[in-house]
Amino acid sequence: MVVDEVIDIGEIVAEYGLACHLEELDEVGLTVVDQDTLRLPDTWVDRLRDAILRVGEARANAKFELHKNPAKAFTGRPSEIGHMIFSHLIYEDPVFLEVLTHPVKKALMTHLLGVGHRVAVSDGWIKWQTPDAWPAEETTGFHADQSAVPAPWNWQLPHIANMNWTLTDYSRDDGALAYVPGSHRKERLPELGEALPLSVPVTAPKGSLVIFNGGLWHGSYRKTTPGLRVTMIGQHCRPYMLPFQDFKGRIPEQSIVASDDSAYLRSLLREDEVQLRTTAGLF
Repeated sequence: MVVDEVIDIGEIVAEYGLACHLEELDEVGLTVVDQDTLRLPDTWVDRLRDAILRVGEARANAKFELHKNPAKAFTGRPSEIGHMIFSHLIYEDPVFLEVLTHPVKKALMTHLLGVGHRVAVSDGWIKWQTPDAWPAEETTGFHADQSAVPAPWNWQLPHIANMNWTLTDYSRDDGALAYVPGSHRKERLPELGEALPLSVPVTAPKGSLVIFNGGLWHGSYRKTTPGLRVTMIGQHCRPYMLPFQDFKGRIPEQSIVASDDSAYLRSLLREDEVQLRTTAGLF
């Protein structure tokens, strides 16, 4: 692991006007960056959304249309809750590598996790109208992403942070992320039933980037509207953590070199890691 390099995010923060977002991450534990600030065109957002829908259709053998609930009757949890998560997206389309190196995302993740952080999860989430039979107000129970690390945590040095790219309009009725502002500072998991009464929804238009501290209490509300909520999820972790999905040695070198920020992408994928060797040698 090479962490001697110092990444100065000050230039990115100044260029994109991110100071308020850094403050919000510290105080609230979550921030929403809109599409205008990200300087991303609608075509790019649609490309990311459509790539997730394409992966979902191929893996689930189902048709996903934005303004309709799926016609297919799924078994198990998808039929009970009304959502599916598709993992390891990085392998599926170049856009899933592009999303990792956006300068705003890079600056906010570096603020939370420091230099040398890794991408731990590359998932797509397709959620549709919650079935009436589902008994709870939330469809994802409240938790903190770094629950694998025993509490208490240091909220200023989270082990994990998360990014959610909202690829459809995002509100409580649409089954948005639910979170408890400032809960990362409690440095522990919520007790059973503690978080929901304190929670608020993330409200964000399509094309926004949601970043939050791995100690933040969060879940998601049931979706009361028809049609799809499409989100890309990307947990990141500090370099001493084992990523949940291992991409090291699995991305073609030409794809990394072609990136607008190949050095950062190489670090995210653990290609700069020297301790763990994948080939045999003399020593």
